Amino acid sequence: MQNNKALKIVNKLALAALIAVGSTAVISHSDVHAAAADTGLSAQQGSTYIKSIYKLASEGKIPGLNAIAGKTPISAVHYKWGDPEVGGDLKGNHYEVYNFGMGQGAYGFGINKSGVIYDLRNFGQSIDQTKGVKSLTFTSVIKTLGMPKEVRFTGTDKIYVYHPSKAYELKFVGPSKVAKGNIAHIDHINVYAAKANT
Repeated sequence: MQNNKALKIVNKLALAALIAVGSTAVISHSDVHAAAADTGLSAQQGSTYIKSIYKLASEGKIPGLNAIAGKTPISAVHYKWGDPEVGGDLKGNHYEVYNFGMGQGAYGFGINKSGVIYDLRNFGQSIDQTKGVKSLTFTSVIKTLGMPKEVRFTGTDKIYVYHPSKAYELKFVGPSKVAKGNIAHIDHINVYAAKANT
């Protein structure tokens, strides 16, 4: 019984190795883990990382995935990663989340009623705030990309919205308030294709 459970976990991680864009392009297991386990970032490395996020967003992508917002069907994710931890089997627009646990990263997908992903989210991994998405701060984002033309507030979140292309929004999401003396780190990033959110 425990062997079956362990095998299911191993299979799920193996499925995390690839995600298809349509039916052809894929990324490797090492790519997913490399994205989730970035080394600690200096200010310069952080700036380079933010610029790479922005460039990917202009193509409808986020770090760690080769899916494209507004184009990739969620069925490609299901095929490669299995059932989501949260969501799935819902009618109309909905979200699905995959959390690969301890340092492996988490991803979210906004899906339209036609089954196409319109929102890609990278939550990074929450073990170490010096790695990946969680290493970024609103200050580091502003230093690299400038002040966004749009700042939104939803619940306890502050969202910096950039427009790397006409087709996509890049959102850096983090807490709108932090305790005195603490730094507001980015919680997750989104690449959003408004035209696909139908």
